Amino acid sequence: MPERPEVPPRRVHLRDAAFGAHPDADVHGAARSADRRRRWLAGVALGGQGSYAAAATALAPLVKGHDRDPLFASLAASTLASHHRQVGCHGPARDLDARALALVLGAREAGETDPDDVDAAGAELDARLGLAADALGLGGLILARRLHARAEEAFRERPLGWRGRLRLRWVAAELALAGDDPHRALNEAQKGFHLLSTLDSLRHHLKTEIVLGVALNTLGSSEAVPLLRKVVARTWELRLASLAWPSALVLATAVPVEREHWNGLARSALSHVIAGCAAREAELLPASPWLPSWLLRSGDRSATNEWTNFLTDKAPDRVKVRLEASDRDVERHSAVGRGSRDDGPDL
Repeated sequence: MPERPEVPPRRVHLRDAAFGAHPDADVHGAARSADRRRRWLAGVALGGQGSYAAAATALAPLVKGHDRDPLFASLAASTLASHHRQVGCHGPARDLDARALALVLGAREAGETDPDDVDAAGAELDARLGLAADALGLGGLILARRLHARAEEAFRERPLGWRGRLRLRWVAAELALAGDDPHRALNEAQKGFHLLSTLDSLRHHLKTEIVLGVALNTLGSSEAVPLLRKVVARTWELRLASLAWPSALVLATAVPVEREHWNGLARSALSHVIAGCAAREAELLPASPWLPSWLLRSGDRSATNEWTNFLTDKAPDRVKVRLEASDRDVERHSAVGRGSRDDGPDL
């Protein structure tokens, strides 16, 4: 296989890596920054890429420094919790989210507002929604609904940026799916699309499309598979392993004749994620009810080179990904997502 030409690392603003158009940017250098905001943004971006151990290196010191900056300690704890959830470790995630909420509620000053919710209100909502997602992951649907309702009520009259309002809709859709109400889940996912603009995070666009695709697939819609194919292709191109593997697993179920193809993609992406986990997460993975055991058996640290091989221009024939939609399709956030507008209350 011919070597790929060396491409100099793209210099992007850290905000653009965490919440913008370049979620695949190399931010490892900023992970040890003395500036708390830069360090936290780097941790967010690294987590999106599935590099959880590197993200923990950036975020854990922020949590420990809670006496100096409770805001970023809270944000960091919530971010670490989300990384635990993404590999099915909801118990440790709940502990971190509870700590995040206590930290931000104990802060003396609210401070300035931020369009990306990097502020006291955003930190509080991150923690509250995290606790609802943790409860759902631990099998407590009724408790999860109650916690989500409290979060919505707490912020009904308070200003929020795009990220907080979108995450409210994500969790609402996940609760609807868990409660066997895919119609409501679809409606919540569509509301999420209406909150997004072309300036917002590409990673968040793709996550919203995943939620939408799962709802459509549950309803048996023919639009689910094309949408999820596009999402997998884009997440693969951007090396967003944490989004690639669950999307591929949905397609493995939705398209039985291609099950081996999509399971191979899921295995490779999860191998990358597991290789990037911190030691504590790696120890907890085998007990997670959310990760298929057959994927875990294949996703050990010896498989770390698979991700690099599969992302070359000449991927192995057994798992080959081709983009099935243009970037303009992604920017339009999918015609499906815009299908039936429900303006509802501005949360």
